[in-house]
Amino acid sequence: MPFLLLRGIVSILPAQVVFAEAQSAERIAIVSKELQTIVFLDGGREANLALVSTGRPPRYATPSGNFRVLYKRWNPVSSTYRINMPYWQAIENTGTIGLHQASLSVEHLLGEPLSHGCVRLGYFTARWAYFWLPVGAPVTIQ
Repeated sequence: MPFLLLRGIVSILPAQVVFAEAQSAERIAIVSKELQTIVFLDGGREANLALVSTGRPPRYATPSGNFRVLYKRWNPVSSTYRINMPYWQAIENTGTIGLHQASLSVEHLLGEPLSHGCVRLGYFTARWAYFWLPVGAPVTIQ
């Protein structure tokens, strides 16, 4: 049974975190809103695992579903919130939902659902994912 170690606590991963699609040879990302984690898989094998911060419910809940990385931007500024979103990877057609680096001032809050709908990543995870996950890669949010 898969397990994960975060903040010094060992947790058993729920079965739904492991998908049949993870058996493919492609690189994918799976976000768990319940666990506030993201796992990156390469050909079904774990390549990276990290804490995230998804949307703060109910108003800013991160949508669940199957998405793909549509495009990337190095360091865009949100037109709504006027903040930088380094290592931006859009996953939703309007370009309003994506993966990006959390502001350094809130990075210590990863693991809690506090974003406005995006999936916030820590600096090292965001930078790594930006180069590792190709445009077109599947991103599942559950």
